[in-house]
Amino acid sequence: MRTKLRFLPLTLWLAVTQTMAGQIVLNEDDFEHVHFRRIQPTLINFNQDTIHFDVNNSSSFLLLAFDTIKAVRTVSFEWKAHGKLNKGSIAQEKTREGDDAWLRIGLILSGEPEQVPELLLPHWVKQVRNTLEFPSDKMIYLIPDAWHAPGEIWSSPFSSNIDMISVPSRPVNNDWQQAFYVFPEAQQIVGLWIMADGDNTDSMFSSQLRNLVID
Repeated sequence: MRTKLRFLPLTLWLAVTQTMAGQIVLNEDDFEHVHFRRIQPTLINFNQDTIHFDVNNSSSFLLLAFDTIKAVRTVSFEWKAHGKLNKGSIAQEKTREGDDAWLRIGLILSGEPEQVPELLLPHWVKQVRNTLEFPSDKMIYLIPDAWHAPGEIWSSPFSSNIDMISVPSRPVNNDWQQAFYVFPEAQQIVGLWIMADGDNTDSMFSSQLRNLVID
């Protein structure tokens, strides 16, 4: 079932972000590049406060652990992409075969995870748990330019503990777009999971991220 959340007016959202800016420093040394086994990793480079993703039927992600739990209600970022993402409908986007995106900003939520014997955990799950300062049981992906309408929410086809939210964008300059989202209430965040992926749709494209702000 799809759900639609109500947005704050853009003028109010801008006023909030201007008075409570929480810029994320995109410093390569602060992130951990996590790979999945048997999946080609996305090529990721940092350059002048911008992250560049080169996707070639690939998937991997950047993990940023916070040293405190942050109450986050608003998220904004600038992004752009070139190439082809082989995804053509809402129905496909909800399946494993269509679960790729130009860019995903993942908010890792505070909470106690389900107890699973460590021997049964994939290596990347162990890596995430060892990197985070606080436990987590859920995540929210903010996805620009999704097939779902802005504000719509759907569950990840890979995990019921991950919600996907389509977020609106507006043009800025030189092909850059600004995406933004306001939650009805603050989310308790322990880290960020940032990725661009094309392994499920056999896609090849490049995307970039800059000016990521959470408040």
